[in-house]
Amino acid sequence: MGKQMANCAHPVGFYLETSFHYEVYKNIIAALQERGIPCALVISDVIQPAFVSEMVSFLKKLARPDLPILRLSTLHYQPVSLSCLVSPYYTPLIKNLAPINVRAMYGLAKDRWGHAWWNAFYDGILCYAMHTQQRVNIAGNARLVGNPRFDDWHNRRWDPSLAEMLARQKTRPVVLYAPTFGELCSLPHWAETLNRLQSEVTLLVKLHHGTQFRAEEAKSLALATRYFRKNMLPASSFSLLAAADYVITDNSGFIFDALHAGKKTILLEWAGLAPLLHNQRTLSDSHSTDQTVRQFLPCVNSLAQLRQALSDRQTWPEMEAYRWQVCDAFQDGKAGERAADVISELLNQSGVDGDHFLLHSLRERLF
Repeated sequence: MGKQMANCAHPVGFYLETSFHYEVYKNIIAALQERGIPCALVISDVIQPAFVSEMVSFLKKLARPDLPILRLSTLHYQPVSLSCLVSPYYTPLIKNLAPINVRAMYGLAKDRWGHAWWNAFYDGILCYAMHTQQRVNIAGNARLVGNPRFDDWHNRRWDPSLAEMLARQKTRPVVLYAPTFGELCSLPHWAETLNRLQSEVTLLVKLHHGTQFRAEEAKSLALATRYFRKNMLPASSFSLLAAADYVITDNSGFIFDALHAGKKTILLEWAGLAPLLHNQRTLSDSHSTDQTVRQFLPCVNSLAQLRQALSDRQTWPEMEAYRWQVCDAFQDGKAGERAADVISELLNQSGVDGDHFLLHSLRERLF
């Protein structure tokens, strides 16, 4: 795909509910700016105050004068003309903010959520690979671009100092623990057990932003702080992945970050997990990607099983084909450019495409 250019007087907006969303967007923004397309950040300042405070603090440190910051609350009574809005998922808060809407995926897992009806809201969906494209495509709106966030991994744009420091001091394996949040989080069931493992491994811990900032996650955050305060380092996901020999997680989308990075990945289970996957109790179920991947990866229920998985006796599956099919169809560090091409193409379109009548008809009925 060659570079798509667009004449664009109004900025492309990028919707944020957490600073993590900036990491999802930044390589798309860079590629659009290279084409002369102005961009702006739209922060949701009507959600939980802890998330708003975290975003404001992050953006102050970011210091990007080339990226205007627009507050969602202001846009609703003082509209700013946006040519397009890019968002990670649909929320009624973003309805009618722009004539064109594009979804930039922020991760995999929780298919009952990620592949749901609201994908019809989008004129374009930027898909990592065939796995998602096949499941959300309506009249060609799902486009294959790869994972723009992982451009930094493939182009080695991350701080290697943690990996280098741990490599110099290495006497035992480095294990990265990255749990999800909510009912599917392993922290209440595994924190004490993993703490006991610290005499055998160098343990790094990466908490989900939901655990860090949602008020209802206070107990899990307190548990993590109690056992792992010294293990939670202020390093990027890619710096942590580069340092890790193994990744331990649960039902998190971080499973697929670990697989994308080629890491040996172990999944935690516990008594009571299975019922959470039935009767729509959570956003996951037995057919969701975060569950079906378990047929390939070691899953453990006890410290003894975890030690076995961390031993040299564990046979690790070859996941290369899975990475291409699910994590990133290209893995070449150019996903941001392809995403910008899709957005530019949409900006150059005029009116309703008759070939996409089904999509527009669904949108009129649903939204």
